[in-house]
Amino acid sequence: MNRNFRKLWSAGLIHWTVFGIEQLATSIYIFSLTQSPLIVTSLLAVRMIPMIILGSIAGAISDRYPPLTLLSIGYWILAIVFFGLGSISLFGQIQVWYIFLGAVITGSGLTLDNVVRRKAIGELAAEKTLGPAMSLDITLLMLAMLLGPLFGGILFEQTGLTGVYWFIGLCFIFVNIMTRRIALPSLNQSSEISDKKPNLLSEIREGLKYARSNRIIFGTLMITMIMNVFILALYGLVPIVGIDILELNPSVNGILLSCNGLGGFIGALLISIYGPQRQYRRYYFWGSILLSVTILSFAFSDNLYLSIILLTVGGFGLAGFGTMQVTLLLLETPSYLRARILGLLTVCIGVGPIGALHIGYMAEQFGTINGLVIVAIEGLIIMAIAGLMWPELRKPAPSKM
Repeated sequence: MNRNFRKLWSAGLIHWTVFGIEQLATSIYIFSLTQSPLIVTSLLAVRMIPMIILGSIAGAISDRYPPLTLLSIGYWILAIVFFGLGSISLFGQIQVWYIFLGAVITGSGLTLDNVVRRKAIGELAAEKTLGPAMSLDITLLMLAMLLGPLFGGILFEQTGLTGVYWFIGLCFIFVNIMTRRIALPSLNQSSEISDKKPNLLSEIREGLKYARSNRIIFGTLMITMIMNVFILALYGLVPIVGIDILELNPSVNGILLSCNGLGGFIGALLISIYGPQRQYRRYYFWGSILLSVTILSFAFSDNLYLSIILLTVGGFGLAGFGTMQVTLLLLETPSYLRARILGLLTVCIGVGPIGALHIGYMAEQFGTINGLVIVAIEGLIIMAIAGLMWPELRKPAPSKM
């Protein structure tokens, strides 16, 4: 593992950790003010909107400009915004719409990470090491899902929203300094793409055309949309279940939410070390099913320890889904199209606001638990249909001669 890899992976770990901190702290704060599941899930929806708007554009732009320059600009903007929000909170002037603005900026930063930083990892990795490199990157993301809520609950309880926002701002300054001296290889793409650059819209269309022509890529993108609309959106209700049903304080609520990251970290680590490449497709599909089943089971639990077990087991499913989501796309895509395909992936992740608003509405109408159960069952039914439409994702990849 060279120094450039370590810096890019560390940047992702810090970025996703502060995302978890911000998500938990703002969800608890908003629910304490409004007592509305719909407003809490609307916050999640707003956080995801930049992905669907900017995903494909970011993929095409990152083919035209140095990715590290784009990352640096993004990190500075994030730092300035969160220092500003922390200062507003310090003087007692924070309003709900300011928090929603912070969520939009966070979503823009995640778009940058999904497309630009992971493209840089793809440029550093040779073809044979691409799978393990991306598996390790997602392993660190799972670790961030463990650390973010765990640390976020404690930080929010001790310092309030002001301390949370200032800490996030400091983290982005540190990440910016850390990634400044990364050196990426100069890729010779003459055999894959002409020197003449098409316009931005043509590049986006080219990525769409390639995605539609490859069943593995298209199926992976469709399942990503299904999971983000029907299953992953349900995790926006976990802090509410912790407060309303399990009656937890912010610190213990953070521990509960971090259990998914614990299982995900262990599962992703096992996949990166022992997972054969032929099984990557199966890890993706059946991991998605396991994650769906465990969040449905979580809805029926009114015991903290059982809830911890269920979310931890669900993390193993999240490891299969999250690790293979990016890896399958990169393995199936030529290097000159990877940024555009990652942009499409970000758009598919960005449909999450539909799911967040859907589960928020169902929770408002039928109660938090009933709404969670209804949407989880919807997701499982549609995932079963997807398994029939893309049977190659349920089976090992063909052996290479």
